[in-house]
Amino acid sequence: MSEATISVAVGVVGRIYKFASRRLGWRGTIPTTLMFASERPKLSQSNRRPIFTGAQIEQTIAAAHEPFRTLFAVAALTGARISELCGLTWADVRIDDLDEAELEFGWQVDRRGNRRPTKTDGSARTVPIPRELALVLGRHKLSAKYSTATDFVFATRSGRPLQQRNVARVLRQAQVRASDANGRPTFPILHETDLDGHPVPVPRGTLPSMHSFRHTVASLALLAGESVDEVAFLFGHRDGTVTRTVYVREVADARRRALRRSRMAAEYAGTLRVVLDSQSETDRAIGERRT
Repeated sequence: MSEATISVAVGVVGRIYKFASRRLGWRGTIPTTLMFASERPKLSQSNRRPIFTGAQIEQTIAAAHEPFRTLFAVAALTGARISELCGLTWADVRIDDLDEAELEFGWQVDRRGNRRPTKTDGSARTVPIPRELALVLGRHKLSAKYSTATDFVFATRSGRPLQQRNVARVLRQAQVRASDANGRPTFPILHETDLDGHPVPVPRGTLPSMHSFRHTVASLALLAGESVDEVAFLFGHRDGTVTRTVYVREVADARRRALRRSRMAAEYAGTLRVVLDSQSETDRAIGERRT
């Protein structure tokens, strides 16, 4: 498991034992308190989660086909879980008033294709969406074969909900096709080959995944100054503990890196200017010799 997952698990175990000690009369030792510092999860050493850049999101969505193009757009704006997106029905989509449009996430589709309520009460939530996304969903509904209140928003040809595995596979296919305005691949690693011409295996965690839409939304919201509690509600976390554990450290790291870059640019502005000016003179001299 990742360090962040382990940290959450350790925290939950500790809370269970504390509850037993305070409310159930249990007198044993709380095992998490016996852990050495070296045994505790080290979030600073965990791998940073891949997130999408703005260009990557646009180019990936452009390379997808329906209904996945609309599904990816909803994921990119709401940060909803893939299971929640698959579980959306038209009854959960409120777009009659485009300026007050919202999506209600209270159901999910498990990996067997069964629609179930979300795991906790905190996971059920209503998320406001912009007018533009409401228009996208409205057009998707007009072209959908199944569009009654109980029909799935993102359905197969037979009306069944999309499977999580299929959604993830289509995302990777779209990433393979995605390219910028000059035709260059958005994700070059997907086009690398070995000496025999076979595709190079992509290491796990290298490319953004469906869950990366969620990480991207959270990171951007926190960087924009939204509170942890607000992001926790948006994501269906029971409280801000998970949000702080999973996202806040990464956002803090990003802020520190940005602050450090600004400081370096200010402190060494003169040095950098000398180097840039000398490079410009060298470039001019080379250009004159070539002409």
